[in-house]
Amino acid sequence: MPTLPVPLLRDAVARETARMSLRGAAEAISISPNGLRNFLNGAAPRSATRLKLERWLAGQGRVSRPPSVGQLVRLLNELSGDLSPKQTAQLGRDIAELLAEAYETRRLEPPHWVQALLRHFRPRGKAASEVA
Repeated sequence: MPTLPVPLLRDAVARETARMSLRGAAEAISISPNGLRNFLNGAAPRSATRLKLERWLAGQGRVSRPPSVGQLVRLLNELSGDLSPKQTAQLGRDIAELLAEAYETRRLEPPHWVQALLRHFRPRGKAASEVA
């Protein structure tokens, strides 16, 4: 069962394979070099390929850098293509608040990327309490 959204998977695989040759990376993942190249260039992977990519990535044992606000906003925009900009912004606020609440429930300080996401999606203009 796939766990990562394809754009995040592509970014993580690209970072990990950047230190290797295309053929070496493809061999390590157990896919063809053309399949890896196509995936890294934006092609949607077949489910079997996606599973191989995720398993290989998990086996690398590296802690990936935390997501950037830009990556999360791009992903949110991709996921909410059928929503209005106002609905997309509200969805972003809801996700950011949910993440912050999850950390606080565990008595943990929300990481910097969650705080940055909260700031990014903070409503601009008049506060909701000021609107009649």
